[in-house]
Amino acid sequence: MSVSKNPHRLSYQSTCDCAIDRAIRLGNNHIFITGAQKQLDRPTGKSYITYHIRVGINKDIETEHRYSEFESLQKALFRLHPVLIVPPIPEKHSLIDYAALQTRVRDDWCRIEKRKRMLQTFLNRVARHPELGRHHVFHEFLDSTKRWANVLRSPPLSTLPKNLLMMILARQPDGQIKVLPEQCLPPITSSYNVKCPDMRFEQTEVMAFKVAHYMGHTLERSHSRVMRRLGEQSMEDSVLGDVYNGLGANETEPVSRAITKIGRAVDTCYTETTHMVTLLEGELALQTQEHTQLAHSVKQVLRFRHQKQAQMELIEASLTSQQQTLDHLQRKEEESRRLQHVLTVEQQVVHEPSSSETQEDSVSPEDFYSPILQRHKLRSPRKWSGRPFQFFNTVGNTLHHMMEVDHEEARQDQLDRTKEMMEKLQEALVLARMDLTDASNRLEADVVRYQQQKARDLRDMLLVYAKTHVRYCQKNMEAWQEAQTQAETLPYDTL
Repeated sequence: MSVSKNPHRLSYQSTCDCAIDRAIRLGNNHIFITGAQKQLDRPTGKSYITYHIRVGINKDIETEHRYSEFESLQKALFRLHPVLIVPPIPEKHSLIDYAALQTRVRDDWCRIEKRKRMLQTFLNRVARHPELGRHHVFHEFLDSTKRWANVLRSPPLSTLPKNLLMMILARQPDGQIKVLPEQCLPPITSSYNVKCPDMRFEQTEVMAFKVAHYMGHTLERSHSRVMRRLGEQSMEDSVLGDVYNGLGANETEPVSRAITKIGRAVDTCYTETTHMVTLLEGELALQTQEHTQLAHSVKQVLRFRHQKQAQMELIEASLTSQQQTLDHLQRKEEESRRLQHVLTVEQQVVHEPSSSETQEDSVSPEDFYSPILQRHKLRSPRKWSGRPFQFFNTVGNTLHHMMEVDHEEARQDQLDRTKEMMEKLQEALVLARMDLTDASNRLEADVVRYQQQKARDLRDMLLVYAKTHVRYCQKNMEAWQEAQTQAETLPYDTL
């Protein structure tokens, strides 16, 4: 993907040329969530929030969606691109929150504003992604003429396999989704350890775990405690400012003016602290939460690649096992043919019309001690006489011949099935290797892009944190300098 001079303009070749795609590519690619509105679902009688979406500055492309549809869009993008890092959306309110706060959570517009900002960030991150922003499913989500429920039930989403490991990740020329032959693939267990792990992705997974743990536990908890204490301090400043203002009203000039300046400085502390808390919660807390979820998304994608590599190794192991089975069957077949040939030759020797002396003279010492000849000599075939015995002899010979034919047919059928299974496994192995290479390349590029985006976001977070405190200190310093100047004008005889 090449970026032009305009930072909000993307120059890439898209997979479609719809109006939404052109609006995103031609400079007006910023997506806004302009508002949120509560609506009532008449069949169920429950209320929900819809978010109004606008693409670009103009109002040509506008639509609205509820939170559950944003959630389904994220899941759809992950199923279409399981080796790409899909941006996160804000977490859904838990049942515990609803039980504890009852209906106040749904009416808490502060929470709704936070969710609105995170959903807007999600849409813009998807739009700027070199692959996710090019997919027509995302464009249909922004199209007001498309019903999202119908999009979810139509191709390509309707053609995706239930098990994403069966999907061939390589792009097909016809755009269709291909799947691996599931009948011949071995099952993958979660406890399987790959034999040759890629250290690049192993280190990335360790780093993602550290980022998720540090941001989700250490940083977020510390930030929450600081915000809570600053909120308590602002409330104390509000009370203290009222006390000073009341005290100044009961005093005479010029003491009253000086005390009032002190009260205004304390009120400035209250105002600026509240402003700082609001700004830090909007800029810093949301970024921290988003990157915690992003780290979990990275772990999920790495886990999918791990399963892809395990799939390839299990196919190789299954192919090796089938090859061993084929070699064993071929050895048995060769042994069976050799024994059949020996039996045929020796039966001809046994039933040859000659005297016993001639037979004994014509047999070599090695053949004389052959177990087969000894068996024929010790157990000569008994010839039954009479019609009933002839009938039984005929039936026995027929059944014996049928059993021999069945054994040969079974061996040949097993050989054919083994060869057919090996052909399918070899085809699946070629596709699995190509898939693993494609997944590794795309994931590596996406991880690099994620690392760069994380560095930029952390820089912005630190700048916001520093600028917010600088502004807080400057405003408070100006207010307290005015109070100091006013207090210094008081003569000593008035004290």
